[in-house]
Amino acid sequence: MTTFLDTSALMAAINGAEAHHDWSVAQIEARRAEGPLIIADIVYSELAAGMASREDTDTAVEEWALERLRGNDDALFMAGQAYKAYRKKKRGPGELPKTNVLPDFLIGALAKVEGYPLLTTNEDDFIKYFPELEIICPPK
Repeated sequence: MTTFLDTSALMAAINGAEAHHDWSVAQIEARRAEGPLIIADIVYSELAAGMASREDTDTAVEEWALERLRGNDDALFMAGQAYKAYRKKKRGPGELPKTNVLPDFLIGALAKVEGYPLLTTNEDDFIKYFPELEIICPPK
């Protein structure tokens, strides 16, 4: 079975100091045994933000045996609609909007449109806007 990776799970697997490092490594290895691991272009971009060079980014993608999936109009539209709903959401006093929500919506929408489960360490960014998406996350 193909699995879609969120940046949070990938970065946790790469960085041994992350709280969900062991869980992420185990899940990625188990999912790789079942089928391809896919990342979206936005995940590649977010991964690159944490790397020193493009070569380091490409090496990480190769070492983790990740395949890339380009966006499609259905997923891009779905992400835009989720973002619109998010912007309309009422916030409590002092609650600031998240700044990484549009990338998460792109990741969630691509996984949903393609029909792949999403491996993430931050399920809360996806469950409200993609309730039918299968999410694989650490136990709470």
